[in-house]
Amino acid sequence: MASIEQRVYELGCSALADQERHIGEVRARAPAILAAATVIASLLAGSVFHAGHPRGLLELSATVVGLAGAGATLLCVVLLLRPHEIGFSVDARAAYRSMWEQGILEQPMVDLALAEAFEERRHANLSAVERLGRLLSLALGSLVLETLGLALAAAVSS
Repeated sequence: MASIEQRVYELGCSALADQERHIGEVRARAPAILAAATVIASLLAGSVFHAGHPRGLLELSATVVGLAGAGATLLCVVLLLRPHEIGFSVDARAAYRSMWEQGILEQPMVDLALAEAFEERRHANLSAVERLGRLLSLALGSLVLETLGLALAAAVSS
């Protein structure tokens, strides 16, 4: 049976791994969102931009909303995929040096010190993780705007 210190260490390590998986899942959705935006634009653009269309305030407004949604989707996907300063491990040399300097050389204190280092790393990543989640939500909302705007413009122009 694992001691409480070992269990705290395992929980800290697991929390950091969960955060890494979450980021991976968020970023993995970006290509699908971009593909959906591209398909929507390609399917509706012909109906929106033909024979002098868009004409009229409603049609023009819907077209602008659709194009703004497409642009925002692209921007959000690019921001989702760009590199971020996120770390999912602890520098072993720095951790060893720190524990040596503090006189932490034996169990259970080693596991507790490492668990604390994992938690500090997870906390340092938190703002980037939350920002990526917001970007995913914005990308999905922009995709909806693109679809509604271009679909309305296509319907009005026909």
